[in-house]
Amino acid sequence: MHEDFGLHCLHAFSRVVPASCFAFYRIDEQLRARDFQLLHMNARTHRDYLDHYRDFDPLQPSLCQDERHAVVPLREAMARQARDSRRIYQGFLVRHGIRDVVEVIAHDRQRPVAGISLLRTGDLTPFANEDLQRLDGLRSLLDLAVRQMPEQPLPTDALLGLTPREQAIALLLREGLTNKDLARQLDLGLATVKTHLINLFRKTGARSRTELVRKLFP
Repeated sequence: MHEDFGLHCLHAFSRVVPASCFAFYRIDEQLRARDFQLLHMNARTHRDYLDHYRDFDPLQPSLCQDERHAVVPLREAMARQARDSRRIYQGFLVRHGIRDVVEVIAHDRQRPVAGISLLRTGDLTPFANEDLQRLDGLRSLLDLAVRQMPEQPLPTDALLGLTPREQAIALLLREGLTNKDLARQLDLGLATVKTHLINLFRKTGARSRTELVRKLFP
């Protein structure tokens, strides 16, 4: 399951290089990050990034394609960035108290296919050269791991009518996760999870979780 794969990668990285929060993501054919999996990250920070700042991110996959430089620190990426974009993105960093970021990009047959973001906030110091060296060693293992990464299932017609968040919940429901598991996995409050479930039941006409899964995954 993709969610398990991403979390295993994040936990492995967190044991080697300390950071405040982490994100795992796939990289699609258009070199856009998708299917984010978060560890210790504030959901509001991530939503603000997706809604307003991702196109100004100097560490987005389309700007980090070079397989020879697959571990990219923020300071290096920002040095190549246009001044206006850099100013906007610095506003995001300051707003959320982010002191430093480093990106680790995994490749398969010279194409970027997945990445891990490590962010430091609060009292943590910026990433040092020793941290980058450790991440470069882990990156080689990540390259091997992503070649075994499970494919995301193609959405059914029923799933296409759902929002991205509802689709994520539906895929996890199929694995039998409880509401608490859903909240933890997606970094949501229990009340938010229940609201999404109500919307799913309304859209599908299902009256139980079992019937909901059966309708969405015939």
